[in-house]
Amino acid sequence: QSDETVIDGRLWPRASAMAETAWSGKSDSTGHVRTTGEVASRLHEQRFRMVGRGINAEPMQPLWCARNPGACDLP
Repeated sequence: QSDETVIDGRLWPRASAMAETAWSGKSDSTGHVRTTGEVASRLHEQRFRMVGRGINAEPMQPLWCARNPGACDLP
């Protein structure tokens, strides 16, 4: 079940993640497959821009993780 509140909170952040993959591609020019950690900072930045524009986008990780890149990655 969903309603209009899902659009801002869930759809737009997920659309940003998909756009990141579509724009940058799954791998870089050397063939290295990009990991979530490599694109997380750009996705966090996009989410902060959305929030700044009044879109109630859900966070991908706790704020501490966004401010400390790599600190929340699992081994």
